[in-house]
Amino acid sequence: MLRRSIMIAALTLLARPAAAGWTLPCIFGGCSITFVSPEYAAKPVQPLDPEAALAQINAYRTKNGRKPVVLDERLSRAAAAQSKAQAGRSRIGHDGSDGSKPMQRAARAGYRAKIASENVASGQKSFSDVMRSWEGSSGHRENLLRPEVTAVGVTMAKNSSGWPYWTLVLGAEKANAKKDTEESAKMGKEEGHAQPQPLTRQDCKTAGMKWNDQSNVCG
Repeated sequence: MLRRSIMIAALTLLARPAAAGWTLPCIFGGCSITFVSPEYAAKPVQPLDPEAALAQINAYRTKNGRKPVVLDERLSRAAAAQSKAQAGRSRIGHDGSDGSKPMQRAARAGYRAKIASENVASGQKSFSDVMRSWEGSSGHRENLLRPEVTAVGVTMAKNSSGWPYWTLVLGAEKANAKKDTEESAKMGKEEGHAQPQPLTRQDCKTAGMKWNDQSNVCG
């Protein structure tokens, strides 16, 4: 019996598994229904390797005449917060558990963004499948190829059933970001949020990243 999955993605567009099957548009718009083959549904979810994911992102950007980007731990924290929020509610979307938006989450992580774009996806078994879905979606493709973007953070979290939720945050920091550090801290206090902290070992694992036992840091 075919397994049906409904996946709503960034910019109210769909990110769907790159698997054999039929895709039909939703009559309500903003999504589509993908009938995934039993073979694909039975596959295990592949752990996320952020460096490998970065290589795929940069290969796509280079192919399309864009400059490469780098991994940023702050954007990874912002992405991890959203993957965790989606997994916690078992629903894809850009609103945080407290109603936050991508720019707010980046600021809370200590990243003074002039750009903070976000791609999300759910159900894909690997980041390669996620990239194929985003490359086939105009809105996600626009985010991936934004020329101003200089850094990214990418994570994956699973819900209690093992269903994966992928988040990619693409950012460009303000030129006066260092001067804005105090303002960022003040904003965090006013909004009642704790100051950005390094990812814990458990958060690092949840985000699909590697823990460095020697330095006791994530990444």
